[in-house]
Amino acid sequence: MITPSTLNELVDTVWPVAELLGLSCDHIHFELVDGEDIQALASYQGLPIRYAHWSFGKSFGRLKTAYDYRLSHIYELVINSRPYFAFIDRSSTSAQAMLIVAHVMAHVDFFGHSRLFAPTNRLILHQTARHARYLAAMRQEYGTERVESLIDAGLVLADFLGPVNASQAVGTDPADVIGFVARYSPVLQDWEREVLLMLRAEAQYFWPQQISKISNEGYATFWHTRILRHLALTGDRLWDVAALNAKLLEVHPPTLNPYVLGSLLYQAIYREQGLAGVFQARDFWDDVGLIRGALTPEIAQTAQLGVYREKDAGNAAVAADVEKIRQQLIQDVEHGGVPYIHVMEDITKSTGELSLWHNDDGRELDFYQLPFALAQIAQRLWGAAVQIRTIRQGAPHVARHNGTQWTDEAV
Repeated sequence: MITPSTLNELVDTVWPVAELLGLSCDHIHFELVDGEDIQALASYQGLPIRYAHWSFGKSFGRLKTAYDYRLSHIYELVINSRPYFAFIDRSSTSAQAMLIVAHVMAHVDFFGHSRLFAPTNRLILHQTARHARYLAAMRQEYGTERVESLIDAGLVLADFLGPVNASQAVGTDPADVIGFVARYSPVLQDWEREVLLMLRAEAQYFWPQQISKISNEGYATFWHTRILRHLALTGDRLWDVAALNAKLLEVHPPTLNPYVLGSLLYQAIYREQGLAGVFQARDFWDDVGLIRGALTPEIAQTAQLGVYREKDAGNAAVAADVEKIRQQLIQDVEHGGVPYIHVMEDITKSTGELSLWHNDDGRELDFYQLPFALAQIAQRLWGAAVQIRTIRQGAPHVARHNGTQWTDEAV
């Protein structure tokens, strides 16, 4: 277990080495927390102040169970704000904390330089605190059930928010589905529109993280390894560092380990282009760009990448060349794994039904969840039928929910 004074000593040791090697970081406020506290932070997606919602409690229960049964361990959380905040599990050893501090510094360097995070609201903590106060007031005025049902339905659309760095007004881009509903819904009251815009604003903050999981974690892993190699570690500390690093780099197919894949991709870039190439990849590439630009057969083999049959109980990998693996990976991480859905504005305004179009990219919509999602939108947000045009099993389909009945027809 580490103390604040020990943590300060570790920061003073790691920081100058990281800067000498090329990282640049603004001020980071480090905070030691208990394991249960860091799980609570993670359940709120890393933000200590957010509105109350049952989904955060569900997430906390899942994380705590995994921690109690030693299935997972969260060592740190970094908030991309100004200043940056880094929460570290106080049960870590000093050697583990040294690795974690180096890892955190690399995350902060990534946040500060990547084009993906340029539009990020640096005052996110102030914003989420304001959202929490507003929603608490709405619960008092309109009742918990009405607010909860609104949040439930709003979260269905939260990731469909259009270009994060666009200058268009809310709801004017066809991909900004949640903005369109907030702006044009015929049934929402003003306070309900405001809540949807709050959900949209928070989703905008998280979106860059959603499309850079491999590139961000890989970059941090690449750098904590380089930094620690330049530190004089005693035998005991070296053992603790190696043990934690090995745990981070464990591979359990078919689950993808972003630390492993990302760090291998950055290592390949470093061998070919040096640190200039690494920094260029940090500045411009999301997960898709990193995979497309750096994946090789050797990396695919080392990271134990394969193509897996969904219904194969043994999770046996299908023999595939690197190009097929690259294409599958890109499809999996493209657009953060979120389907491309647009509003068909002309049809919507002429029929009164909210008409959506799914731009099929080979990933079918989940037809188990789709009826429930459309029902939430129709009943709580639009007050009329919702339909979506998509491809199912290779054929055009129109799925529709009018608030009471679900239909799915080939067209």
